[in-house]
Amino acid sequence: MKPNLFKYSMLTVGIVTAMGAAHAATSVSYNQEQAFTVKNIATATYNVTGNPAEQKAESNEVTINVTETGAFSLLATGGASPTDDINENIKINPQTGATVDFTHTLANKGNVTDTYTINLANEAGDNFNYNIANSTITYQKLDANGAPVGSPVTIANGGNIQLAPGQSATIIVNAAADTNTSRVIGNTGILDVTATSAYLTGKGQTATATNTDTAVTVTPIYAITKSAQTNLGTKVIDLNNDNAYVDYTITVQNQGTANGTAVTIEDALPNGLVAIKSGEPNYLAPTTTGGSSNVTPVISADGKKITVTGQDIAQGNTITIKFRAKKAAGATTSSNFVNYAVVKDDTDGDGIFDLVDSSGDANDTATSENNYEDPTKPTIGKDNNTAATVTAQEQTRAITISPGLDKEVALQSTANGYTYVIKNEGSNITEADAKGEVLFTVKPVTDITQITTTQVFVDTNNNGVLDTGETVLTANAQGEYDLNDAITAGLAPGQSVNIGVLVDTNGSGSNNGKDSDIGKSEIITVKVLPKTVVDGTPAPTDDISTTSTTTMQGIDLFKFQAAADCGTAPSTITNWVNSEVIAKAGQCAYYRLEATNTFSNKSVTNIALTDTLVDKLTYQSDFSSKTSNNSPVATSNISGQIIRGTFGTLVGKEVGTIYFSAKISQAGATATP
Repeated sequence: MKPNLFKYSMLTVGIVTAMGAAHAATSVSYNQEQAFTVKNIATATYNVTGNPAEQKAESNEVTINVTETGAFSLLATGGASPTDDINENIKINPQTGATVDFTHTLANKGNVTDTYTINLANEAGDNFNYNIANSTITYQKLDANGAPVGSPVTIANGGNIQLAPGQSATIIVNAAADTNTSRVIGNTGILDVTATSAYLTGKGQTATATNTDTAVTVTPIYAITKSAQTNLGTKVIDLNNDNAYVDYTITVQNQGTANGTAVTIEDALPNGLVAIKSGEPNYLAPTTTGGSSNVTPVISADGKKITVTGQDIAQGNTITIKFRAKKAAGATTSSNFVNYAVVKDDTDGDGIFDLVDSSGDANDTATSENNYEDPTKPTIGKDNNTAATVTAQEQTRAITISPGLDKEVALQSTANGYTYVIKNEGSNITEADAKGEVLFTVKPVTDITQITTTQVFVDTNNNGVLDTGETVLTANAQGEYDLNDAITAGLAPGQSVNIGVLVDTNGSGSNNGKDSDIGKSEIITVKVLPKTVVDGTPAPTDDISTTSTTTMQGIDLFKFQAAADCGTAPSTITNWVNSEVIAKAGQCAYYRLEATNTFSNKSVTNIALTDTLVDKLTYQSDFSSKTSNNSPVATSNISGQIIRGTFGTLVGKEVGTIYFSAKISQAGATATP
């Protein structure tokens, strides 16, 4: 934008207007002795009817003599350009009452000494306001050569600055953000700074120049991720093992718009854990990488807190901290094993941590967070503590099975695949490394003849398909499968095996006096059965099972009819039935075929509905169709007494309907429609 510049000529000898063009004086002198003359000629262009050529004209010359002028400019010098009227994207801290400096240059461009009133005002529609009463305006006068004149002067809002011709003033507006609330990253506050000329005001002229100052809230924003892994390679700590430990990793990335300086990172361990210190078994020296100094984390004397201090984390940079902990004395399975990393930053340099962020967010009830994050952008500064939760157990045998799957399948289908993950979640014990230790069953809860479990196998690649080379399992006389047949080396802690189950269907979709199988389902239960004591530890008694449901779906087809006068619009018929109707001589039989895709989310394609008319009926050439979910309507194919409508696609739960009529007569199809 162009700078604000205002001029006023006290003595005007003449003003010229010609053909819509006007010109006034642009330069004037300071006194009569130095007066000079400004001459002007007006020009015009035009067209004459019947003549395409552009016409031009010039006015007579006029003269303006000026003896005195007022003129000034107000420039915003702290933004992208020092020669416009905008200070844009000036950085401000997020704290309540934080201040920001906006710089301006006020210059007397006239030839008279002038006094300028400086005012500050908030703009509407931004994210925050400034406390005008707590803001200051400081200026330094400069002569025509840019040399300082006197010392800097501070004035309040509405104060004055007097400048002689050729003088300028460098103005610093120290604007204080409103103290009502702290701000989040990216918030903007807009301040208008105006200078009003006393000279121009006295002459009744436009006398005010305005600059726009915009500050944007900048702050570090920390994304904290914490993870844990025990000596078992899991997140389970075995309290029966004195050598059990937990390795923690904390990463802190600055995703904000300002560098973090002198950052402190703390991790207070819960009552179930204590840091392993130098000289103790399984000690691993804690480390810090990626920070400004890579200092060694400090373990408190009681081993309950790990602290890293004095770290600078620039925008986009990540710091990583690692340390090792063990079970605390007297820890039980009911002890607390959940802990969080906390980042603290003194963003405004007042010696007090104002930015406090926890990896646990709202779950960390012991920490009062203040992180300046923008709730509309939850991915910026997103914290994650889910991988850091450690659980403790004293019974170290634990086997799990993944949740079952529910599938909708076609009435006639084969090899519908279900995959279950059986995993050893225990510690220090390998499961199923010998026959008979762990069995499992695959049995229907509600056994229907149309749905059959055909094969159980080791689904090595977890794709639900029996591929070449994969092991097919065989049940014993009691219907039990041995997990050792699936993985002969057994399942070490943390290991898993994929068990696949194939299901066939042989259902019918008939509604012609038969029991349609659409919607019928069978539930199968896969149950893991640890049988023996392993390494002195008894089998877990928990129910280790899951269920899967196979439901047959497809096209559910119903036919409705009505008798009405030939030519009746099907949409006006209200007495559709699927039972007998009585017709009068000369009437038509109207038919409605409804095909419903009963799948929830699966489309069916090429749905052909066919109706063969008896010889007492004559088709009336009035085929029509509709769909309930905006799929394309059916195309018709009429061949003699065979009426066929074909839908290209019906999406899940969509109904496709066709209508047609046939005249009823003894002569039948030989009659003229």
